[in-house]
Amino acid sequence: MIKYLQIFLLVLLTACSTSRPEIDVACEIDDNYNYILKWDLYPRLDGDVKIYRSINPDFFDTKSAPACICNINDNQVRIPDNGDLHRYYFLLRFDNKFDVVTGPRAERLKYVQNFRDIGGYKGKDNKHIRWGMIYRSGNLDSLDEMSVERLKLMGIRTLIDFRDSEDVQKPSGKLNLENVINLPGSLHYREALRTRIMNNEILKGDATVFMQDLNVALSACGKNAFKSMFNQLLVEDNYPVILSCSYGKDYTGFAVALLLAALGVQKDDIVSDYVLTNSYFDKQTVRSIDIKECNTKSQEALTKILTADPMYLTFVYSRLEKEYGSISNYLEKELGLTTEKRKHLKQILLK
Repeated sequence: MIKYLQIFLLVLLTACSTSRPEIDVACEIDDNYNYILKWDLYPRLDGDVKIYRSINPDFFDTKSAPACICNINDNQVRIPDNGDLHRYYFLLRFDNKFDVVTGPRAERLKYVQNFRDIGGYKGKDNKHIRWGMIYRSGNLDSLDEMSVERLKLMGIRTLIDFRDSEDVQKPSGKLNLENVINLPGSLHYREALRTRIMNNEILKGDATVFMQDLNVALSACGKNAFKSMFNQLLVEDNYPVILSCSYGKDYTGFAVALLLAALGVQKDDIVSDYVLTNSYFDKQTVRSIDIKECNTKSQEALTKILTADPMYLTFVYSRLEKEYGSISNYLEKELGLTTEKRKHLKQILLK
């Protein structure tokens, strides 16, 4: 009996030792374009991590020497910039058993607000959104030459611009985009908002209500735009795609929240992506309103409006769930995203 128990425990311990740990990986780019990779494992795992680099997130040459080998318990490593303009992705192989693919959430592009990849988020069936397929961004009106080259090397084919007609500018022909699609959010709110702020008619509390109502209005008045967006995202030849508006915040923020929901990403991750705008959007660059001309209370209100507060998104989520029963029902009933279309979208974007 003891002998069989010992064998059982040995098999159990062996199985436990080979089960995949929970692995969280992040990638950042510093001011010198070096990549900083960080990771955390639970339970703790000893051994080495081999790091492979590629410009194609779907292919890594693991038969060649890795870019770096270090101890798993180092928990981070710096991969120096190699001097070219490509966007790189990384495969981390832990203890020669467990692979994780990652890339930088945000690329450092000059004169572009809030540009970032929405790859890596977990969808349904433990699959993740593919890196390098879909980006979100502020407008691309003022790119410098280096940023143009970096974007071209990403192979981006399609720009979907949610700006209203009065704000739209044609992107640089140097980007070699195959499709430039304007799908206006159709709220035309910016000039009226500017007038109210300059007249000191909006206080901080008003700003919160305004932004919540803006997202509710988008869910109603922007249905045609978002329905068309999903139709474009169902065409595989359109990828990679950039979703864009003036600052990559309001129209784009709501559009990306709908897309992540359609892919089965958890609400907490959707909200986390929404508030990342606060890290990649410089409020000081907003030119439509001279904040110095406002009084203190109006400055506070403007700051609130330019902030991606989770309350703005969770408020409209609650409204849609109450009215439609779920976000999925809203996507199907109002945006035409049927079960079959969602399945096809996941086949394109999840891996």
